Amino acid sequence: MNILVTNDDGYDSPGLTTLVDILSKEHSVYVLAPDRNRSAVSNHITMFKDTGIEKIKDKVYSCQGYPADCAAIGLTSDLFDVKFDLLISGINLGGNLGTDIVYSGTCAAARQAVLNKIPSIALSIQPLTYDVEKIDYKFHTLANFVLKNLDQLKNLSSTENPRTFVNINAVPMDSYKGIKFSKELCIKEYGDDLKIEEKDGKLVSVFRPNYHKVHVNYPEESDISLTNKGYVNISIVFTDPFCNSVDDVKLVL
Repeated sequence: MNILVTNDDGYDSPGLTTLVDILSKEHSVYVLAPDRNRSAVSNHITMFKDTGIEKIKDKVYSCQGYPADCAAIGLTSDLFDVKFDLLISGINLGGNLGTDIVYSGTCAAARQAVLNKIPSIALSIQPLTYDVEKIDYKFHTLANFVLKNLDQLKNLSSTENPRTFVNINAVPMDSYKGIKFSKELCIKEYGDDLKIEEKDGKLVSVFRPNYHKVHVNYPEESDISLTNKGYVNISIVFTDPFCNSVDDVKLVL
């Protein structure tokens, strides 16, 4: 299988390099990933200017753009002279659960792949602590799970309506408790601080994430609950927006 791998943490992220090393045992793996951290950029794509690309080594390129750029360029341009069967985004350093999916560059790359008619999988590790220096993400466990189940996981993504990508989360473990599919996605209220400050005579907005203020609404069978219990959690996420029809509201022009 020809697989394009990208992420939002950068082409040299240990999550991505571990995934590539393990998938390469049985598949042809190519990389086009951001040249720097591009977390929380959602489905941002570069328009009205060129996007720089640099060859790092054989089959591995970095991109000055965003995760969705990497997916679109890698799958639709002639950078790689192959027809891709699958895109995998990750393994992300941090979970992408519920409301996170709206902001996630990891999930955006998977979404963009489906928009470009290629099945896709997003992979993330949900840390058990926010003390970054103490985290052992154990990327190899999730990467090996994906390798063993690659055909089945690929088939869970649909490029036909309703279009979907596969979003997988796990906590760092040497072996998982089992595999669970989400029945619901959690809703997060982040509690981040946004303040206006003056710097060099100019007003600036300063963003300070506050992980300890995050409030999560999660039913028993939601993605975050199942992930935190030690399961590999799989969510089938719709690629396209949906809307509700309203019949009983009277408006005037």
